[in-house]
Amino acid sequence: MSIASEPIKAGSPNLDWAGATDHVAVVLDGLTEGAATGCVHGTAWYVHQLGARLLLHAGARDASPLAASLSHAISEVAELHRNTCDLSHQGSPCATVTMVRQRERQLEYLVLSDSPLVIDLADGPMVVIDESEKVFSARLREQPGDLMQRIHHQQLHRNTSEGYWIAQHDPAAANYAITGTVDDARGALLTSDGAALLVTDYHELTWEQLLHLGYTEGPTGIIGATRKAEASDPDRVKWPRYKVSDDATAVLCRP
Repeated sequence: MSIASEPIKAGSPNLDWAGATDHVAVVLDGLTEGAATGCVHGTAWYVHQLGARLLLHAGARDASPLAASLSHAISEVAELHRNTCDLSHQGSPCATVTMVRQRERQLEYLVLSDSPLVIDLADGPMVVIDESEKVFSARLREQPGDLMQRIHHQQLHRNTSEGYWIAQHDPAAANYAITGTVDDARGALLTSDGAALLVTDYHELTWEQLLHLGYTEGPTGIIGATRKAEASDPDRVKWPRYKVSDDATAVLCRP
């Protein structure tokens, strides 16, 4: 496996997280914090704590299903800061979750929210992505407001039936993840949404081309191509967006 992760710009905190063992890979995309979070630790701390526990639970000898591993990890991190932070605050740190686990010929996967997974199969790439956040955000774009106002509206609807589900402090969120298994995967690419923009928002590549870029140039090549595209549109005219760039993370898995 190969991993690359880069913050929006040098010196900025990276709210993404990635980790892997010889048979488990995880990518987390921590959501941008608003002015108030109720947490003294912050999103970067949260994704590190959650990611480490996901690798531990999913990689155990008697590992339970990935959704159960996620539920346990969310509960454990919540207990870490329940006595120091206000977990009822809508701005409490949270993250998307994308993970895979290889068991002989079978690849298990889990996707919660919009960080994509591309699985390389003999008949073409299989893309797993939860679009519920994008559907909700599309409705927000119809309303006036800046990025902070958008974040506030999102916070009010995270982990509700009117919004979308994300890893935060409620272990029940794991029940809303997309899960499944495939046989004989030739590889897999896990990314945060910031490393998939060449396909999802900029429409410069197909999923098959993004996977090929990962095979030929590695995760760093994917992030480099994304940064090059963003630098060509600093005023966000070609690709209207709230931020010029985002944290970007990619993990490439090969059997």
